[in-house]
Amino acid sequence: DMPFATLVIGPAGVGKTTMAHALQVHGQTTKRAIAVMNLDPAADNTPYRADVDIRELIRVEDAMTDMGFGPNGGLIYCMEYLLTHIDWLEEKINEFGEDDTIVVDCPGQLELYTHVPVMPRVVAALERGGVRLCVAYLMDAVAVHDASKFIAGSLAGLAAMLQIPAPRLTVLSKSDLVPSTEALEDFLELQSTVAFLENSERIERKVYGLKNRRRRNFRYMKLQHAICRVVDDHALLSFVPFSIKDDDSPAHVLSFSDHLTQYADHAEVRIREDERGYNPQEDAYNQGPYFQDDEDADDGGGGDFFGSG
Repeated sequence: DMPFATLVIGPAGVGKTTMAHALQVHGQTTKRAIAVMNLDPAADNTPYRADVDIRELIRVEDAMTDMGFGPNGGLIYCMEYLLTHIDWLEEKINEFGEDDTIVVDCPGQLELYTHVPVMPRVVAALERGGVRLCVAYLMDAVAVHDASKFIAGSLAGLAAMLQIPAPRLTVLSKSDLVPSTEALEDFLELQSTVAFLENSERIERKVYGLKNRRRRNFRYMKLQHAICRVVDDHALLSFVPFSIKDDDSPAHVLSFSDHLTQYADHAEVRIREDERGYNPQEDAYNQGPYFQDDEDADDGGGGDFFGSG
């Protein structure tokens, strides 16, 4: 049996590293084994303690210096170098326990998921090793007040996630920065891109207090509705809010990822010992399938298990 994993992807600056750190801290608080894997060779300083770090294998600075690449070319070279040394990653994965959860902090360049088949091949290698994983695409929650930004972010996420054959969810990061929590709640209640588009005018009025409707191009709006219908018809996106200021956010995101990876179905049930070292699960096993009174412990006692003799 292999561990579980959640791949955290999304554009640069959307909050992937921040959420990975929050999930690690949540694991320490709840005594759950949650490790963080850094797959971004261009990361400078990370707030979390990386249990697996690609920078031990290669760094972007090395690729740029030795190979003469720019930042983007150096990043692609580093990820392709990881593919040629995939055994290094597999050895790191084998060090985890079967119930461990790995949060994979991925690079922010979306071309790694769309134009270059690097990350899909990394994911395929993990799945061949038995890792049960899902993909969490982070999108800036501020986009919910602007239909154009929302559709652009959704399509960028779809382009990335459709290349990875794994269960997926969309996390609305930085939800505490949305000007109106009521507008965000309305959006999450709709859970439909078409309904969101139809109510965008009302949401904008709540956010900005607009009294006059914006003048929109009819053909442009028709295109927006057509795109949103495709997203809704195929149930391609599900939205989960995340805020670093909300202590319940990490548990909320984990509950969705656990559902996608079927964590509860595969995780081993463990009953912790109390302060005296007593383990009720182990004690019940030692006692057998049922308990006997001391007076009936001998074979000549007053009856068998099913009735009186």
